[in-house]
Amino acid sequence: MSTRKSATIMKPLLFGVFSASVSVGAYAQSSVTLYGIADAGIEFLTGAPNAQGKASNLLREESGGAKSSRIGLKGSEDLGGGLKAIFQLEGGIDLTSGKSQQSGRLFGRQAYVGLSSRYGALTFGRQRVPMYDFSVAYDPLAYNIYGLKQTDGQFTGRADNSVKYKGRVGPVSYEALYSTGFDATIENGGEVPGAFKVGREIGAAVQYASGPFSAMVVYDLRNGTSVLTQSEKEQHLAAAATYQIGKAKGFVGYRWLSSTLPLDPTTQGHADEFWGGVSYRVIAPLTVAGAVFWTDITSAGQRPIYLAATAKYSLSKRTVLYSELGYVKNSHGSNLGLNGYDTDVVADHNQTGVMLGVTHYF
Repeated sequence: MSTRKSATIMKPLLFGVFSASVSVGAYAQSSVTLYGIADAGIEFLTGAPNAQGKASNLLREESGGAKSSRIGLKGSEDLGGGLKAIFQLEGGIDLTSGKSQQSGRLFGRQAYVGLSSRYGALTFGRQRVPMYDFSVAYDPLAYNIYGLKQTDGQFTGRADNSVKYKGRVGPVSYEALYSTGFDATIENGGEVPGAFKVGREIGAAVQYASGPFSAMVVYDLRNGTSVLTQSEKEQHLAAAATYQIGKAKGFVGYRWLSSTLPLDPTTQGHADEFWGGVSYRVIAPLTVAGAVFWTDITSAGQRPIYLAATAKYSLSKRTVLYSELGYVKNSHGSNLGLNGYDTDVVADHNQTGVMLGVTHYF
């Protein structure tokens, strides 16, 4: 075969290979983002237990006053036809010590991989439960260290070994989660052969948002974390709504809790919680908010009242100064503190707290 004929044949072949490689490169576009939040401040609390268990004042540095400190990686790869591979790895950090949070997990906040398309996203790993995902927007205090998330741990619940599906159709968003063992740090806490209910968690939520109005309903169920308690369950049902009027936004919400699990200082048999509040954008960089949370723990005859207010001032798009003021009135032995139940408060004592801090996004 002549050199000229060989060149004539090879040119289209090389062009075809080059074209195919270019199209594959464009076809499989991917991106990875490194991000994080650094947040810390000074907090003063009354009613905190001293070495003798007596109520005393406490002054300390605290991490995550307005937003929990974290660092993470997230990314996606375009697989074509609207289908993408997605992942996220996110770890909580205590800025006061540099330690990992979420029981020392490296990526305790989120660690998942999955696929997304116009039909929704299907993901696998350690993930936020629907009660967390859908309640954030309905806390008047935007999940600051004082506020809704301290009245019930499931408002920031996460589940190991979980599969989650979420999607949206017009103004309606929805989400469902199933976990074969929601806490992998517990010995035999889930995924026990022949005992499929051990550590199981099921969650579902739906939200409607259009114009100034939004509302959501969410349900969460967790089974006991041992073979003996696997048929016992803790259930949550929450509903909330918001309405925007100019610079002000109003919030109302309700949460029902029922548990047949063995009780300890951090669990309740039955409780109803109601909350309401308002946020107001005074000027472009300044936002203030206030809220009240009232819980009727009928299984213990306790009715703590939690009041809190916040102010945030943006120095830039990435740096925010904030202040928080809170007060909890306990009754009949209740132990709700500004930082949660049985946390930094002497049972049946009221607590006042204030915190000043700074948040930086990167």
